[in-house]
Amino acid sequence: MEKKEQELPDFVVRQTGAAYGVGAFIIASAVVLLVLEIRYHMKEIPVWIYCIIAGIFLLGVWVWMEACNRRPAVRGRIFSYRSAIGRNSSFTLEEIGHGKAAYHASKGRDYLCLYSKEGKTLCRLECSMQNASRLVWYLHDSRIPMELEQGAEGFAGDILNQRPVAEEEMKKLSGQVYGRMQTLTGKWQERNENLGAGFVYGFACYFRGKMKETAWIEPEESRFFQTGGIPGGTEGNKTGKKEKELLPEDYLCRLELYVEKEGHTVQDRRGRLVRLEVPVLYRRKSDAGDKVSRLYYNGGWEREMEEGLYWLGNYLPGHKFVLVQEPLEYRLEKSL
Repeated sequence: MEKKEQELPDFVVRQTGAAYGVGAFIIASAVVLLVLEIRYHMKEIPVWIYCIIAGIFLLGVWVWMEACNRRPAVRGRIFSYRSAIGRNSSFTLEEIGHGKAAYHASKGRDYLCLYSKEGKTLCRLECSMQNASRLVWYLHDSRIPMELEQGAEGFAGDILNQRPVAEEEMKKLSGQVYGRMQTLTGKWQERNENLGAGFVYGFACYFRGKMKETAWIEPEESRFFQTGGIPGGTEGNKTGKKEKELLPEDYLCRLELYVEKEGHTVQDRRGRLVRLEVPVLYRRKSDAGDKVSRLYYNGGWEREMEEGLYWLGNYLPGHKFVLVQEPLEYRLEKSL
């Protein structure tokens, strides 16, 4: 049993169920056309009609074969790749020179390719396949260079913007983020001066495992004040003496922004505070072979916040709100 478990792949990138459905639909369409042609055919049947039906049928067979066969399986640092025609090959992580991704299905550019250091194509996949994002994470954590074509920013680009950092960088990064945030909110208020709206924003830290996804405001037990000490494990010497506090394994730091007006916080008609939130720093377990839990910096936070502020500029004028004198239940930090 242990030997079989060791042989199982860590994950497999494969087509979704929709690919099987498309293949079956094309095959069925070709069969229906052939039956109708035989049933209602004319005295002289042009050969090209049968050629078209055969072409449709073969296309469906190809789509079905791709859905059934084409997939890479990743186990440790070894890739086992099976092509659409069932041909098997394997390569290691060290053999990969770089990857290339494009995600623009409407233009026929939904693909993810891996190349060897000599430029040879090792495998070609679709970004829409199951576990394709996990594969990109695996390559990113393993320091494999990735090229992005226009349109891939929302797929591989979002992952590549997640940069591993050291805990010592947190103070500097948070200062840069807060300073940039001041610029963004200042420009927004200039553009939307007629709204008379202001903002309260800063960093809030959480135990991600204790957060509730459906909660509008996270429960008290999921938050902690980083400037007042970082809870979690500790590093110590053989005597058990505490030397260094560590970030918790499920650490998450968000940049949160709340709308205020005339010194009052703004709530919608359901009693919810109007806010934006973007993750800035967090810990996650690496998908690389070491499986180490690393601290990551979300390099795409500014784009996400700009999109949120743009949404606020369109949302606030068309809705009614309530001004509340109650302060926030917790403080937002300016730096970490």
